[in-house]
Amino acid sequence: RALTGLLLASAAAAPALGQDDAAGPWRLDRALGTPDWLTVRGNFTTRYESLSNRLRRPERGSNQGIFNRLLLAIQVRDEFTEGTVEIIDSRIFGEPDDARTTTGQVNAAEVLQAFYAARFEGAFTPGDELRVLFGRHTMDFGSRRFVARNVYRNTINAFTGVNATWESERAFGRAFNTLPIQRLPGNGDIGALRDNEVEADEERSAVRFFGLFGGLRDVALGGTLEGFVFGLREEDARGLATRDRNLTTVGARYFKRPARGAVHWELESALQFGESRASTAATEDLDHEAYLHHVEFGYTVDAAHATRVDALFDIASGDRTPGDGENNRFDTLFGVPRPEYGATGLFRPLARANIVSPGVRVTTRIAPRTRLVLLHRLGYLASDRDAWTNGYVDPTGGSGSHIGDLTELVLRKPLLEDEVDLNLEVGVAYWAAGTFAESAPDAQSPNDALFGYLQFRWFF
Repeated sequence: RALTGLLLASAAAAPALGQDDAAGPWRLDRALGTPDWLTVRGNFTTRYESLSNRLRRPERGSNQGIFNRLLLAIQVRDEFTEGTVEIIDSRIFGEPDDARTTTGQVNAAEVLQAFYAARFEGAFTPGDELRVLFGRHTMDFGSRRFVARNVYRNTINAFTGVNATWESERAFGRAFNTLPIQRLPGNGDIGALRDNEVEADEERSAVRFFGLFGGLRDVALGGTLEGFVFGLREEDARGLATRDRNLTTVGARYFKRPARGAVHWELESALQFGESRASTAATEDLDHEAYLHHVEFGYTVDAAHATRVDALFDIASGDRTPGDGENNRFDTLFGVPRPEYGATGLFRPLARANIVSPGVRVTTRIAPRTRLVLLHRLGYLASDRDAWTNGYVDPTGGSGSHIGDLTELVLRKPLLEDEVDLNLEVGVAYWAAGTFAESAPDAQSPNDALFGYLQFRWFF
Protein backbone atom coordinates (compact mmCIF):
# COMPACT_ATOMS: atom_id res chain seq x y z
CA ARG A 1 0.00 0.00 0.00
CA ALA A 2 2.86 2.36 0.78
CA LEU A 3 4.39 1.72 -2.65
CA THR A 4 1.07 2.32 -4.35
CA GLY A 5 0.54 5.54 -2.41
CA LEU A 6 3.99 6.82 -3.35
CA LEU A 7 3.31 6.08 -7.00
CA LEU A 8 -0.03 7.88 -7.01
CA ALA A 9 1.53 10.88 -5.29
CA SER A 10 4.19 11.04 -8.02
CA ALA A 11 1.48 10.96 -10.68
CA ALA A 12 -0.39 13.81 -9.02
CA ALA A 13 2.81 15.86 -8.92
CA ALA A 14 3.60 15.29 -12.60
CA PRO A 15 2.87 18.83 -13.87
CA ALA A 16 5.05 20.34 -11.16
CA LEU A 17 7.88 18.02 -12.14
CA GLY A 18 7.89 19.26 -15.72
CA GLN A 19 5.94 16.57 -17.66
CA ASP A 20 5.72 17.57 -21.31
CA ASP A 21 2.13 17.06 -22.52
CA ALA A 22 3.33 16.73 -26.12
CA ALA A 23 5.70 13.89 -25.31
CA GLY A 24 2.98 11.22 -25.27
CA PRO A 25 1.44 9.31 -22.35
CA TRP A 26 2.67 10.19 -18.88
CA ARG A 27 5.92 8.46 -17.87
CA LEU A 28 7.47 8.55 -14.43
CA ASP A 29 11.07 9.03 -15.55
CA ARG A 30 10.13 11.97 -17.80
CA ALA A 31 8.16 13.49 -14.94
CA LEU A 32 11.20 13.12 -12.66
CA GLY A 33 13.53 14.52 -15.34
CA THR A 34 15.96 11.61 -15.09
CA PRO A 35 19.18 11.65 -17.15
CA ASP A 36 19.59 9.41 -20.21
CA TRP A 37 21.53 6.79 -18.22
CA LEU A 38 18.71 6.33 -15.69
CA THR A 39 15.29 4.83 -16.43
CA VAL A 40 12.43 4.51 -13.95
CA ARG A 41 9.45 2.58 -15.34
CA GLY A 42 6.70 0.28 -14.15
CA ASN A 43 3.06 -0.69 -14.32
CA PHE A 44 0.13 -1.15 -11.97
CA THR A 45 -2.57 -3.77 -12.55
CA THR A 46 -5.86 -4.11 -10.73
CA ARG A 47 -8.25 -6.93 -11.64
CA TYR A 48 -11.56 -8.11 -10.26
CA GLU A 49 -12.36 -11.80 -10.80
CA SER A 50 -15.61 -13.65 -10.13
CA LEU A 51 -16.23 -17.40 -10.39
CA SER A 52 -19.70 -18.91 -9.99
CA ASN A 53 -18.54 -22.43 -9.12
CA ARG A 54 -15.10 -23.44 -7.89
CA LEU A 55 -13.52 -26.27 -9.89
CA ARG A 56 -10.59 -27.24 -7.65
CA ARG A 57 -11.03 -30.17 -5.30
CA PRO A 58 -12.17 -30.00 -2.48
CA GLU A 59 -13.51 -26.43 -2.79
CA ARG A 60 -17.19 -25.65 -3.23
CA GLY A 61 -19.31 -22.61 -4.05
CA SER A 62 -18.48 -19.28 -5.68
CA ASN A 63 -15.29 -17.27 -5.38
CA GLN A 64 -14.16 -13.73 -6.03
CA GLY A 65 -11.23 -11.45 -5.38
CA ILE A 66 -9.47 -8.21 -6.26
CA PHE A 67 -5.89 -8.71 -7.48
CA ASN A 68 -3.46 -5.78 -7.31
CA ARG A 69 0.08 -5.89 -8.69
CA LEU A 70 2.61 -3.06 -8.76
CA LEU A 71 5.90 -3.35 -10.66
CA LEU A 72 8.55 -0.64 -10.40
CA ALA A 73 11.94 -1.00 -12.15
CA ILE A 74 15.01 1.25 -11.89
CA GLN A 75 17.71 0.77 -14.51
CA VAL A 76 21.18 2.35 -14.69
CA ARG A 77 23.08 1.77 -17.92
CA ASP A 78 25.84 2.90 -20.21
CA GLU A 79 26.86 1.64 -23.66
CA PHE A 80 27.92 -1.85 -22.54
CA THR A 81 26.69 -2.39 -18.96
CA GLU A 82 23.40 -2.32 -17.09
CA GLY A 83 22.18 -2.59 -13.53
CA THR A 84 18.49 -3.21 -12.79
CA VAL A 85 16.40 -3.44 -9.65
CA GLU A 86 12.68 -4.26 -9.93
CA ILE A 87 10.19 -4.32 -7.08
CA ILE A 88 6.94 -6.29 -7.11
CA ASP A 89 4.00 -5.86 -4.76
CA SER A 90 1.24 -8.43 -5.40
CA ARG A 91 -1.80 -8.64 -3.13
CA ILE A 92 -5.33 -10.01 -3.09
CA PHE A 93 -8.38 -8.61 -1.31
CA GLY A 94 -12.00 -9.64 -0.83
CA GLU A 95 -11.71 -13.44 -1.11
CA PRO A 96 -14.22 -15.57 0.83
CA ASP A 97 -13.02 -16.90 4.18
CA ASP A 98 -12.76 -20.47 2.86
CA ALA A 99 -10.88 -19.59 -0.35
CA ARG A 100 -7.50 -21.15 -1.10
CA THR A 101 -4.87 -18.39 -1.14
CA THR A 102 -1.47 -19.23 -2.69
CA THR A 103 1.87 -17.70 -3.63
CA GLY A 104 0.51 -17.52 -7.17
CA GLN A 105 -1.69 -14.69 -5.89
CA VAL A 106 0.33 -12.96 -3.16
CA ASN A 107 3.93 -11.71 -2.99
CA ALA A 108 3.92 -8.48 -1.00
CA ALA A 109 6.76 -5.90 -1.26
CA GLU A 110 9.48 -8.10 -2.76
CA VAL A 111 12.61 -7.65 -4.90
CA LEU A 112 11.69 -9.36 -8.16
CA GLN A 113 14.93 -8.55 -10.01
CA ALA A 114 18.35 -7.29 -8.96
CA PHE A 115 21.04 -7.96 -11.55
CA TYR A 116 24.09 -6.66 -13.37
CA ALA A 117 24.51 -7.30 -17.09
CA ALA A 118 27.37 -6.71 -19.53
CA ARG A 119 27.09 -6.60 -23.33
CA PHE A 120 29.84 -7.51 -25.82
CA GLU A 121 29.76 -6.81 -29.57
CA GLY A 122 31.51 -9.12 -32.03
CA ALA A 123 32.13 -11.69 -29.31
CA PHE A 124 32.31 -14.68 -31.67
CA THR A 125 31.46 -13.45 -35.18
CA PRO A 126 31.34 -9.98 -36.77
CA GLY A 127 28.07 -8.24 -35.91
CA ASP A 128 26.97 -10.60 -33.15
CA GLU A 129 26.13 -9.60 -29.59
CA LEU A 130 26.65 -11.39 -26.27
CA ARG A 131 24.88 -10.33 -23.07
CA VAL A 132 25.81 -11.92 -19.74
CA LEU A 133 23.62 -11.34 -16.70
CA PHE A 134 24.37 -12.06 -13.04
CA GLY A 135 21.87 -11.94 -10.18
CA ARG A 136 18.12 -12.30 -9.61
CA HIS A 137 16.09 -12.05 -12.80
CA THR A 138 13.01 -13.22 -14.72
CA MET A 139 13.12 -15.29 -17.93
CA ASP A 140 11.13 -15.86 -21.13
CA PHE A 141 12.01 -18.67 -23.53
CA GLY A 142 10.50 -19.40 -26.93
CA SER A 143 6.84 -20.42 -26.74
CA ARG A 144 6.77 -19.72 -22.98
CA ARG A 145 5.36 -23.20 -22.35
CA PHE A 146 8.34 -24.19 -20.18
CA VAL A 147 9.88 -20.94 -18.88
CA ALA A 148 8.08 -17.59 -18.79
CA ARG A 149 7.73 -14.25 -17.06
CA ASN A 150 4.10 -14.35 -15.94
CA VAL A 151 1.81 -11.68 -17.38
CA TYR A 152 -1.73 -12.55 -16.24
CA ARG A 153 -0.87 -14.30 -12.97
CA ASN A 154 -0.56 -11.95 -10.04
CA THR A 155 2.95 -13.11 -9.06
CA ILE A 156 6.00 -13.71 -11.27
CA ASN A 157 8.62 -16.47 -11.33
CA ALA A 158 12.19 -15.33 -10.67
CA PHE A 159 15.62 -16.99 -10.57
CA THR A 160 19.06 -16.20 -9.19
CA GLY A 161 22.17 -17.10 -11.18
CA VAL A 162 23.89 -16.47 -14.49
CA ASN A 163 22.14 -16.10 -17.85
CA ALA A 164 24.00 -15.59 -21.14
CA THR A 165 22.27 -14.59 -24.40
CA TRP A 166 23.98 -14.61 -27.80
CA GLU A 167 22.48 -13.34 -31.04
CA SER A 168 23.63 -12.88 -34.62
CA GLU A 169 21.76 -12.04 -37.81
CA ARG A 170 20.30 -15.55 -38.22
CA ALA A 171 21.24 -17.56 -35.15
CA PHE A 172 20.60 -17.13 -31.42
CA GLY A 173 21.37 -19.02 -28.24
CA ARG A 174 21.05 -18.91 -24.47
CA ALA A 175 22.63 -20.72 -21.55
CA PHE A 176 21.67 -20.37 -17.90
CA ASN A 177 22.33 -21.87 -14.48
CA THR A 178 20.01 -20.67 -11.72
CA LEU A 179 18.34 -21.25 -8.37
CA PRO A 180 14.55 -20.68 -8.57
CA ILE A 181 13.21 -18.19 -6.06
CA GLN A 182 10.92 -19.58 -3.36
CA ARG A 183 8.13 -17.10 -2.68
CA LEU A 184 7.44 -16.53 1.03
CA PRO A 185 5.30 -16.87 3.07
CA GLY A 186 4.81 -20.35 1.58
CA ASN A 187 1.53 -21.98 0.55
CA GLY A 188 1.30 -23.65 3.96
CA ASP A 189 0.94 -20.30 5.75
CA ILE A 190 -2.55 -19.41 4.56
CA GLY A 191 -3.11 -16.81 7.29
CA ALA A 192 0.02 -14.84 6.37
CA LEU A 193 -0.84 -14.93 2.68
CA ARG A 194 -4.39 -13.74 3.27
CA ASP A 195 -3.03 -10.90 5.41
CA ASN A 196 -0.57 -9.97 2.61
CA GLU A 197 2.31 -10.26 5.06
CA VAL A 198 5.78 -9.22 3.90
CA GLU A 199 8.51 -11.87 4.11
CA ALA A 200 11.69 -11.84 2.03
CA ASP A 201 11.78 -14.47 -0.73
CA GLU A 202 14.82 -16.72 -0.95
CA GLU A 203 16.61 -19.16 -3.19
CA ARG A 204 17.64 -22.61 -1.99
CA SER A 205 20.63 -24.61 -3.20
CA ALA A 206 18.38 -27.69 -2.95
CA VAL A 207 16.59 -26.57 -6.15
CA ARG A 208 18.51 -25.85 -9.37
CA PHE A 209 17.25 -25.01 -12.85
CA PHE A 210 19.61 -24.84 -15.84
CA GLY A 211 19.59 -25.29 -19.58
CA LEU A 212 20.51 -24.48 -23.17
CA PHE A 213 18.30 -22.88 -25.81
CA GLY A 214 19.04 -21.88 -29.40
CA GLY A 215 17.81 -21.65 -32.95
CA LEU A 216 17.99 -20.43 -36.54
CA ARG A 217 15.79 -17.92 -38.33
CA ASP A 218 14.67 -18.09 -41.95
CA VAL A 219 14.93 -21.84 -42.39
CA ALA A 220 12.55 -23.93 -44.57
CA LEU A 221 9.50 -21.98 -45.81
CA GLY A 222 10.68 -18.89 -43.95
CA GLY A 223 10.16 -20.43 -40.52
CA THR A 224 12.23 -20.39 -37.33
CA LEU A 225 13.65 -23.52 -35.74
CA GLU A 226 14.40 -23.73 -32.01
CA GLY A 227 15.87 -26.46 -29.83
CA PHE A 228 16.26 -26.69 -26.08
CA VAL A 229 17.28 -28.82 -23.13
CA PHE A 230 16.21 -27.87 -19.59
CA GLY A 231 17.32 -29.53 -16.36
CA LEU A 232 15.54 -29.35 -13.00
CA ARG A 233 17.16 -30.85 -9.89
CA GLU A 234 15.49 -30.56 -6.50
CA GLU A 235 15.46 -32.23 -3.09
CA ASP A 236 13.84 -31.59 0.27
CA ALA A 237 15.47 -29.15 2.67
CA ARG A 238 14.54 -27.61 6.01
CA GLY A 239 11.27 -25.73 5.48
CA LEU A 240 11.11 -26.87 1.84
CA ALA A 241 9.10 -29.92 0.76
CA THR A 242 9.56 -30.88 -2.90
CA ARG A 243 8.64 -33.72 -5.26
CA ASP A 244 12.36 -34.49 -5.58
CA ARG A 245 12.19 -33.90 -9.31
CA ASN A 246 15.29 -34.86 -11.25
CA LEU A 247 14.04 -34.04 -14.73
CA THR A 248 15.54 -33.39 -18.15
CA THR A 249 13.28 -31.88 -20.81
CA VAL A 250 14.44 -31.98 -24.44
CA GLY A 251 12.46 -30.49 -27.30
CA ALA A 252 12.20 -28.53 -30.53
CA ARG A 253 9.89 -25.92 -32.01
CA TYR A 254 9.34 -24.95 -35.66
CA PHE A 255 7.10 -21.96 -36.36
CA LYS A 256 6.25 -19.12 -38.71
CA ARG A 257 4.91 -15.88 -37.29
CA PRO A 258 1.50 -14.56 -38.38
CA ALA A 259 1.39 -12.09 -41.29
CA ARG A 260 -1.50 -10.62 -43.25
CA GLY A 261 -2.60 -12.74 -46.16
CA ALA A 262 -0.39 -15.67 -45.16
CA VAL A 263 -0.53 -19.03 -43.44
CA HIS A 264 1.33 -19.42 -40.15
CA TRP A 265 2.07 -22.43 -38.00
CA GLU A 266 3.72 -23.71 -34.84
CA LEU A 267 4.87 -27.25 -34.10
CA GLU A 268 6.48 -28.03 -30.75
CA SER A 269 7.37 -31.33 -29.10
CA ALA A 270 9.16 -32.16 -25.87
CA LEU A 271 10.28 -35.36 -24.18
CA GLN A 272 10.82 -35.47 -20.43
CA PHE A 273 12.70 -38.12 -18.48
CA GLY A 274 14.37 -38.68 -15.11
CA GLU A 275 12.87 -39.27 -11.66
CA SER A 276 10.11 -37.65 -9.62
CA ARG A 277 7.66 -38.34 -6.81
CA ALA A 278 3.88 -38.32 -6.96
CA SER A 279 3.57 -35.53 -4.36
CA THR A 280 5.59 -33.57 -1.81
CA ALA A 281 4.49 -36.08 0.86
CA ALA A 282 5.48 -39.17 -1.13
CA THR A 283 8.75 -41.01 -0.39
CA GLU A 284 9.02 -43.29 -3.43
CA ASP A 285 11.13 -42.22 -6.42
CA LEU A 286 9.34 -42.95 -9.69
CA ASP A 287 10.84 -43.29 -13.15
CA HIS A 288 9.65 -40.22 -15.03
CA GLU A 289 8.85 -40.53 -18.74
CA ALA A 290 6.47 -37.99 -20.30
CA TYR A 291 5.85 -36.00 -23.46
CA LEU A 292 4.13 -32.92 -24.88
CA HIS A 293 3.08 -32.10 -28.46
CA HIS A 294 1.57 -28.83 -29.70
CA VAL A 295 0.23 -28.28 -33.23
CA GLU A 296 -1.12 -24.98 -34.51
CA PHE A 297 -2.06 -23.78 -37.99
CA GLY A 298 -3.66 -20.46 -38.84
CA TYR A 299 -4.36 -17.75 -41.37
CA THR A 300 -4.56 -13.95 -41.07
CA VAL A 301 -6.96 -12.09 -43.35
CA ASP A 302 -5.39 -9.24 -45.33
CA ALA A 303 -7.88 -6.58 -44.28
CA ALA A 304 -8.17 -3.69 -41.84
CA HIS A 305 -9.60 -5.96 -39.14
CA ALA A 306 -6.67 -8.42 -39.63
CA THR A 307 -8.78 -11.33 -38.40
CA ARG A 308 -6.64 -14.31 -37.44
CA VAL A 309 -7.98 -17.86 -37.15
CA ASP A 310 -5.94 -20.60 -35.44
CA ALA A 311 -6.65 -24.32 -35.20
CA LEU A 312 -5.01 -25.77 -32.07
CA PHE A 313 -4.21 -29.23 -30.78
CA ASP A 314 -2.34 -30.18 -27.61
CA ILE A 315 -1.51 -33.44 -25.91
CA ALA A 316 0.44 -33.66 -22.66
CA SER A 317 0.85 -37.13 -21.21
CA GLY A 318 -0.71 -38.39 -17.99
CA ASP A 319 0.24 -41.29 -15.74
CA ARG A 320 -0.76 -44.43 -17.62
CA THR A 321 -0.89 -47.00 -14.81
CA PRO A 322 -0.96 -45.88 -11.16
CA GLY A 323 1.26 -47.99 -8.91
CA ASP A 324 3.58 -49.25 -11.67
CA GLY A 325 6.65 -47.38 -10.39
CA GLU A 326 6.48 -44.80 -13.18
CA ASN A 327 5.27 -41.21 -13.46
CA ASN A 328 4.12 -40.33 -16.97
CA ARG A 329 2.51 -36.96 -16.18
CA PHE A 330 4.16 -34.11 -18.07
CA ASP A 331 5.62 -31.33 -15.92
CA THR A 332 5.37 -27.87 -17.48
CA LEU A 333 8.26 -26.58 -15.27
CA PHE A 334 7.98 -22.76 -15.09
CA GLY A 335 5.71 -22.26 -18.10
CA VAL A 336 2.35 -20.50 -18.32
CA PRO A 337 -0.99 -21.89 -19.61
CA ARG A 338 -2.40 -18.64 -20.95
CA PRO A 339 -3.31 -17.74 -23.74
CA GLU A 340 -3.86 -21.33 -24.91
CA TYR A 341 -6.01 -22.48 -21.97
CA GLY A 342 -7.80 -19.33 -20.89
CA ALA A 343 -7.53 -17.28 -17.73
CA THR A 344 -5.79 -18.62 -14.63
CA GLY A 345 -6.25 -16.83 -11.29
CA LEU A 346 -9.38 -18.16 -9.61
CA PHE A 347 -10.40 -20.14 -12.72
CA ARG A 348 -7.88 -22.31 -14.62
CA PRO A 349 -9.93 -25.35 -15.72
CA LEU A 350 -7.22 -26.66 -18.08
CA ALA A 351 -3.46 -27.01 -17.71
CA ARG A 352 -0.58 -28.53 -19.66
CA ALA A 353 -0.60 -31.99 -18.03
CA ASN A 354 -2.68 -35.14 -18.60
CA ILE A 355 -4.66 -33.49 -21.36
CA VAL A 356 -5.79 -33.91 -24.95
CA SER A 357 -7.30 -30.69 -26.25
CA PRO A 358 -8.29 -29.61 -29.76
CA GLY A 359 -9.54 -26.06 -30.16
CA VAL A 360 -9.92 -22.91 -32.22
CA ARG A 361 -8.99 -19.29 -31.53
CA VAL A 362 -10.21 -16.23 -33.47
CA THR A 363 -8.59 -12.82 -33.00
CA THR A 364 -9.92 -9.70 -34.71
CA ARG A 365 -9.30 -5.96 -34.52
CA ILE A 366 -12.63 -4.19 -34.03
CA ALA A 367 -11.02 -0.72 -33.74
CA PRO A 368 -7.46 0.69 -33.77
CA ARG A 369 -5.51 -1.10 -31.00
CA THR A 370 -8.70 -2.84 -29.86
CA ARG A 371 -8.74 -6.63 -30.02
CA LEU A 372 -11.43 -9.21 -29.51
CA VAL A 373 -10.33 -12.82 -28.88
CA LEU A 374 -12.63 -15.85 -28.93
CA LEU A 375 -11.23 -19.17 -27.67
CA HIS A 376 -12.97 -22.54 -27.66
CA ARG A 377 -11.28 -25.71 -26.41
CA LEU A 378 -12.37 -29.27 -25.73
CA GLY A 379 -10.71 -31.00 -22.79
CA TYR A 380 -10.04 -34.73 -22.37
CA LEU A 381 -7.75 -36.68 -20.07
CA ALA A 382 -4.76 -38.24 -21.81
CA SER A 383 -5.00 -40.98 -19.17
CA ASP A 384 -8.44 -41.55 -17.62
CA ARG A 385 -6.84 -43.18 -14.57
CA ASP A 386 -4.70 -40.15 -13.74
CA ALA A 387 -5.95 -36.95 -12.10
CA TRP A 388 -7.46 -33.90 -13.74
CA THR A 389 -5.09 -31.08 -12.80
CA ASN A 390 -7.82 -29.62 -10.56
CA GLY A 391 -7.46 -32.59 -8.20
CA TYR A 392 -10.24 -35.00 -9.11
CA VAL A 393 -9.17 -38.54 -9.98
CA ASP A 394 -10.80 -41.89 -10.70
CA PRO A 395 -8.09 -44.59 -10.47
CA THR A 396 -10.48 -47.12 -12.04
CA GLY A 397 -10.95 -45.09 -15.23
CA GLY A 398 -14.70 -45.61 -14.95
CA SER A 399 -15.64 -41.91 -15.09
CA GLY A 400 -14.51 -41.50 -18.68
CA SER A 401 -12.05 -38.98 -20.07
CA HIS A 402 -14.12 -35.92 -21.06
CA ILE A 403 -13.22 -33.15 -18.58
CA GLY A 404 -15.26 -30.42 -20.20
CA ASP A 405 -15.30 -27.63 -22.78
CA LEU A 406 -14.06 -24.05 -22.39
CA THR A 407 -15.38 -20.99 -24.23
CA GLU A 408 -13.74 -17.61 -23.52
CA LEU A 409 -14.26 -14.13 -24.95
CA VAL A 410 -11.74 -11.36 -24.18
CA LEU A 411 -11.74 -7.67 -25.14
CA ARG A 412 -8.52 -5.63 -24.93
CA LYS A 413 -8.45 -1.90 -25.66
CA PRO A 414 -6.48 1.22 -24.67
CA LEU A 415 -7.99 4.08 -22.69
CA LEU A 416 -6.93 7.77 -22.52
CA GLU A 417 -4.05 7.10 -24.94
CA ASP A 418 -2.91 10.72 -25.17
CA GLU A 419 -2.76 11.29 -21.41
CA VAL A 420 -1.81 7.95 -19.83
CA ASP A 421 -0.92 4.49 -21.09
CA LEU A 422 -3.95 2.75 -19.59
CA ASN A 423 -5.32 -0.53 -20.94
CA LEU A 424 -8.66 -2.19 -20.33
CA GLU A 425 -9.19 -5.94 -20.48
CA VAL A 426 -12.55 -7.64 -19.99
CA GLY A 427 -13.04 -11.40 -20.13
CA VAL A 428 -15.89 -13.85 -19.69
CA ALA A 429 -15.63 -17.64 -19.87
CA TYR A 430 -18.02 -20.56 -19.60
CA TRP A 431 -16.96 -24.03 -18.52
CA ALA A 432 -19.28 -26.84 -19.60
CA ALA A 433 -18.36 -29.82 -17.45
CA GLY A 434 -17.86 -33.20 -19.10
CA THR A 435 -18.68 -36.65 -17.77
CA PHE A 436 -15.44 -36.97 -15.81
CA ALA A 437 -15.82 -33.59 -14.08
CA GLU A 438 -19.29 -34.56 -12.86
CA SER A 439 -18.93 -38.26 -12.07
CA ALA A 440 -15.39 -38.71 -10.68
CA PRO A 441 -15.28 -39.60 -6.95
CA ASP A 442 -16.07 -36.58 -4.74
CA ALA A 443 -16.91 -34.42 -7.78
CA GLN A 444 -19.80 -31.99 -7.46
CA SER A 445 -22.64 -31.97 -9.97
CA PRO A 446 -23.50 -29.90 -11.87
CA ASN A 447 -19.92 -28.72 -12.32
CA ASP A 448 -20.44 -26.00 -14.94
CA ALA A 449 -18.93 -22.61 -14.13
CA LEU A 450 -19.14 -19.00 -15.27
CA PHE A 451 -16.06 -16.83 -14.86
CA GLY A 452 -15.51 -13.15 -15.54
CA TYR A 453 -12.91 -10.47 -14.91
CA LEU A 454 -12.39 -6.74 -15.35
CA GLN A 455 -8.79 -5.50 -15.49
CA PHE A 456 -7.04 -2.14 -15.78
CA ARG A 457 -3.29 -1.95 -16.40
CA TRP A 458 -1.44 1.36 -16.26
CA PHE A 459 2.05 1.63 -17.73
CA PHE A 460 4.00 4.57 -16.34
